[in-house]
Amino acid sequence: MKKEILDAQGLACPMPVIQTKKLLLENDVVETIVDNFIATQNLEKMATQLGFNFSVKEEAKDKYIVTISKGEASEGVVVDTLCDKCVVPVTQATRALEEDTKVTLLVKTEDSVESLRKFADKNSYEFKVSDIEGGFKVEITREETPQLEALPVVKDDSYIVVINKDQMGHGSEELGKRLIKAYLYALGEQEVLPKKIIFYNNGGILVDKTRSHVLEELKTLEEGGVEIVCCGACIDYHKIDLAVGNPTNMYFIVEDMRKANKVIQP
Repeated sequence: MKKEILDAQGLACPMPVIQTKKLLLENDVVETIVDNFIATQNLEKMATQLGFNFSVKEEAKDKYIVTISKGEASEGVVVDTLCDKCVVPVTQATRALEEDTKVTLLVKTEDSVESLRKFADKNSYEFKVSDIEGGFKVEITREETPQLEALPVVKDDSYIVVINKDQMGHGSEELGKRLIKAYLYALGEQEVLPKKIIFYNNGGILVDKTRSHVLEELKTLEEGGVEIVCCGACIDYHKIDLAVGNPTNMYFIVEDMRKANKVIQP
């Protein structure tokens, strides 16, 4: 088994993800050392997206060791969220099951177990839970669908929304804040909800615990299955305390916008 260690301390987002991904082309296991928690979140998303196993060990407040392996595990993708501070396990399960038929999640709380159980029931997935030291082991399996003959790509109604300000439009700040609140409420009432909402720059203020005036609308959207993410560099710059959603980085923002059927910016 070929293994590589990458010291990514001090590297700005999204360099730890990019360099780790390159090393995984030639190695079975990559250990990446980073100096902030958001970097571990971004590496976890990359590992989940690629169907690789992931674990993180916090050695100090400014030192984390992330291990990503490509092993053909019988458990399928393994996502260790025991040390995560704000990850949404259902989101990680959704990502993993887009690429794999089975995901194993290590979670800390009974609330996380129940959220995953509801997710599995809603999608008619097989669900198993067992106790482990420090939390629970949840296994979710979906039935493998037979490969169909490739058909021409048909555009659908899916879309993502990107928000880079804490208000809508230009001019009156007071009016702009009312408008963005009304927009997010109306968005939640649509027949087709967005797949994802990406917040960056001043838009990140809208997911902050104390400075946002639209948390009720965002929580309703998330409960409806909308994935909410915020730029990690913006979280650091604006000192955002996430009340909803998860951190992301420019690597994934670019990828999400490139792959989206439609991108809407209010």
